[in-house]
Amino acid sequence: MKAALLRVLLGVVVAGSTASVVQAQTSDEEAVRQVVEAIAAYEQAGDLAAVDTLFAPGRGVHIIEGAGVNHGWADYRDNHLGPELEGFENFQYRYYAVEPQVRGNVAWASFRYELAVDTQRGHMETEGRGTAVLEKRDNQWLIVHFHTSGRRKQSGQ
Repeated sequence: MKAALLRVLLGVVVAGSTASVVQAQTSDEEAVRQVVEAIAAYEQAGDLAAVDTLFAPGRGVHIIEGAGVNHGWADYRDNHLGPELEGFENFQYRYYAVEPQVRGNVAWASFRYELAVDTQRGHMETEGRGTAVLEKRDNQWLIVHFHTSGRRKQSGQ
């Protein structure tokens, strides 16, 4: 009888801890999704200070766009994205179909994106895919590696 009671109690404890792990992982997956989606939303709004909070500091963070690479968020912000945004009008940008995977304090997410913008060279629409790698530091998910590749949408799509 005592052994049966012990097995039942042990089962409740294990089931409870498993539920906690699943709930924590689901929360982390949602947090990772929100970080990835926030990048495009903040960039569209021109709020690069907000994007600063999403990337880990330092040059060890690689941001790869197509074949180009920047070493660190500050390098990408100051030497690529910032100057590029200055020439944009009617900028629309979104990341969607974000698929996060969480393993402890590391996560990665694949996603799709759409971009539409008017520049001095005319209207451009792009679609693409990306991957973000994040690390949980001080209970916050930060991007440590980011890669996007896209192509112009064909007319009529």
